[in-house]
Amino acid sequence: MHFEAVHTHITKSDLVKFNVRFMATNPYTYRYMGLVALAVLIYLVYKRGMPDEVGIWMLMVIGSLFAGLAATIVYALWCILTVLMVSKESNGILGKHEYLCTEDGLFEKTIANETLYKWGALGQLRVAGSYLLLQVSGFQYHIFPLRSFDNPAQMDAFQQHLSECINTARQ
Repeated sequence: MHFEAVHTHITKSDLVKFNVRFMATNPYTYRYMGLVALAVLIYLVYKRGMPDEVGIWMLMVIGSLFAGLAATIVYALWCILTVLMVSKESNGILGKHEYLCTEDGLFEKTIANETLYKWGALGQLRVAGSYLLLQVSGFQYHIFPLRSFDNPAQMDAFQQHLSECINTARQ
């Protein structure tokens, strides 16, 4: 199937859903949580000394894990709020996006910019819920909501087309 253009309209709700799903499935989130928990545990052992009882150890470990979880939730909320504060139509994050598959790469057009992403430079492509996600770099993704397509089969075909273009460029 050939795709002339795919039009999306990205909302703040899309960004929240993407970021919640991304943070919940990203290994870095759990590394961060583990590092915070470990730091809290080390601090507790340093301040209170090495516990003699298993019950005290369990309390310290469980408390450290809860501290890590709380820190991760606070960090996630901060990240989401920051994204929402800087996202506007005028900077090309929210609003209408037009994507064209060209021979050279994926061309994106918004009211703020026009960018060509070379096929070989694009990263991971995956479906997350009702979104098709295309990694541009690091933690930057293009979001293609299912509602941008006439039906799920059309989104699947678009995903297959993108995948073929990216894989061909990498060979």
